[in-house]
Amino acid sequence: MLLKKNGVLLLVLAVCAAAVLGAATVFAEQSETVVFEVTADTPVVQTGEARKVVVRALVRPYTRRETVRAPLAVALVLDKSGSMASDGKMDNAKRGALEALKMLDSRDVATIIVYDDNASVLVRARSVGNGAKEPAFLRAISRVRSGGMTALHDGVVLGAEQLEPFIDEGFIPRIVLLSDGIANVGPSSTEELARLGRGLARREMTITTIGLGLDYHEDLMTALAAESGGNAYFARNARMLPEIFTRDMEDAVTLTARRVRISLRALGGARPARVIGRPGNLTGDLLEASIDNLYSGEKYALFEMELPEGEEGAQLEAAEVVLEYIDPVTGDTVRKSAPLTFSFTADGAEVEKRQRTDIVSQAALARNAEIREEAVRLADEGKAQEAAQMLGDRTKQLRMLAPSVGTAAPQMDKESEYFEDLAESLLSTGGLSNVERKEVLNDAYMQKTQQAPVEVVSGDLPGDKPEDTPEDEAEEEEKEKEGEGNASK
Repeated sequence: MLLKKNGVLLLVLAVCAAAVLGAATVFAEQSETVVFEVTADTPVVQTGEARKVVVRALVRPYTRRETVRAPLAVALVLDKSGSMASDGKMDNAKRGALEALKMLDSRDVATIIVYDDNASVLVRARSVGNGAKEPAFLRAISRVRSGGMTALHDGVVLGAEQLEPFIDEGFIPRIVLLSDGIANVGPSSTEELARLGRGLARREMTITTIGLGLDYHEDLMTALAAESGGNAYFARNARMLPEIFTRDMEDAVTLTARRVRISLRALGGARPARVIGRPGNLTGDLLEASIDNLYSGEKYALFEMELPEGEEGAQLEAAEVVLEYIDPVTGDTVRKSAPLTFSFTADGAEVEKRQRTDIVSQAALARNAEIREEAVRLADEGKAQEAAQMLGDRTKQLRMLAPSVGTAAPQMDKESEYFEDLAESLLSTGGLSNVERKEVLNDAYMQKTQQAPVEVVSGDLPGDKPEDTPEDEAEEEEKEKEGEGNASK
């Protein structure tokens, strides 16, 4: 076991233990920021045959690090078009914005952008101060009224312009975009918004998208988030908005690593195949995947590769896996390298015994994300029967897999039931409904990026309003100030 003080490098004892037991090297390195672990679903390989394996490169926060974070620069970009007037949308959007501000503190800056026919700055980028109780934010948010069309592109651009001056000062920029409709003013195609996302990502900006209800453009919103490494949410109803805004700010304030990239270079006759469940690049013997932002939980990339035949007792260093990321506090680029070594045995029972069921189940979920996206593509092309057949085949595979993945079995059962129901729906209706399409695409994105889910809240009741609207809070703030003024007289 190799140790360096101050947490700079620590090769965990499991590395040595795995080698002694004849398994693939389980490499774990931790710094003051992250822990990096590399292992395979089948650490011991059967002799006499070439076979494919799945390699998991996992990163997670180092929990012993003191709570130090970089300041945030946040743009809340809110749709106030005419459709936001119904079903409690505007009130819950305001509540969501205030909940987001509650997660920030005086070290952060925020701006409020609203858009309808045009985009406008409601509150210029400034110190958050007292967060949701800061008068500048509370009063401005409480006065927002809906009406007009949907200049979504301009809203994002204006939010980015407000954040731009703070990037060079060490602030981490984040745009949170809410929309309940189709962009119909200015650039509005998926390709144009994806291009905007890529451009803002080059300026270090992350965009979270929140699609509300059944009328927003899910392809556009997902592309905008994906190209910038952001989260994407489907709010089935307005009551979900406060929790979604809170969840996204919880991610923002726990940012551990930025621009996380992982690459695998095959060695010793091994051949790289593909990245599972994430966009990836294959160039010669090199596979590359992007994880983008690491927050408070773990994230991973899954690589599929083929190993050559090996003899009994032989060991093969099959890959070098490299992690690169930017420390958000220091701004430094950190690089870590991990070897991956397999051993061979003729004992089939030993191979089965040593299988990593956690990685097997994670690979299955990543493949499920790919199948969800393929089902949408086929349905869009009018091939509902072909999509249903694919989902039916996957249902059978998951049911066969479930008994072998231990504690992940219930999740496999849930996925198989979902695919079975979706296949039946496709066959009976000849396509995907609006809500089904949004759910399938959002579920796929969240599975691919290991984004934490948000609990689905039941629909709004007629005439329902939040218990305390932003208008109520602003009025209460005014009363408190008047009371303080009278007391001082």
